[in-house]
Amino acid sequence: MDGRELSFQGGVMKKILLGFAAIATLIGTPALAADMELKAPPPPPPATWAGWYVGINGGGGWADTTWTFPVVEFFNTAAGQSFGTHPSGGLVGGQIGYNFQTGPWVVGAEFDGDWANLSQTRVGPLAAVFPADSFTTKLQDLETFTFRVGYAPGNWLWYVKAGAATGSVSFSGLSGPPVPGVAFSNTQRLGGPTAGAGVEFMWGQHFVLGVEYDYAALGGGGNITPFAACNGNPGCAGTAGFLIVGTTIFQVQTVTGRISYKF
Repeated sequence: MDGRELSFQGGVMKKILLGFAAIATLIGTPALAADMELKAPPPPPPATWAGWYVGINGGGGWADTTWTFPVVEFFNTAAGQSFGTHPSGGLVGGQIGYNFQTGPWVVGAEFDGDWANLSQTRVGPLAAVFPADSFTTKLQDLETFTFRVGYAPGNWLWYVKAGAATGSVSFSGLSGPPVPGVAFSNTQRLGGPTAGAGVEFMWGQHFVLGVEYDYAALGGGGNITPFAACNGNPGCAGTAGFLIVGTTIFQVQTVTGRISYKF
């Protein structure tokens, strides 16, 4: 191999090394680094509230109503005697619904069904004559069907709702001395309007956490006719008959926490 061939090969190697050096320099330039940043993954899509959801809820509630004896009967001594009741307690159940979304506005419909244990026992509300008589008022369940309208800035949803409600209300009594042992019980399903408001937070793409307040006005007032009979105590043997008891609207207020899964 003569000197000219060595010189030629050396020149080729020098050019190759210079090419690698140029590539390395280019990789380190800010322009290429900027190009690499543009290839970062795009941000996640904005939260959407549209679609079906199902979940559970639980919380507490309180209610107000008035019971009246419009005529003189076994449990009262004058027409029109009455007393108020304020049952309270817990409730737990579930909800299912569907939302539509246009921009930040969300509209939808929802069904809620809850087992309830809102109760109160009053002893001697007509104390002037029968201080030992006891009366129990209880809300056993509460169901609502409502339409919702809300505003959703991102993962938060603020909404109001309105619709119809129904629930089972029981009213029972037991007499004390001087004629103990007379008992009656009546359960009726009442219905009426309901309204409420709440706030929800979408945690991830599927889980929704929230808290809600609701008001329902069950029944429109009127009379019920429970049957009162001796419960086996010898002191009230032979005592039996229908009562006339008047009711006012059964007003229910609840506050519940909610967890839903959005499909």
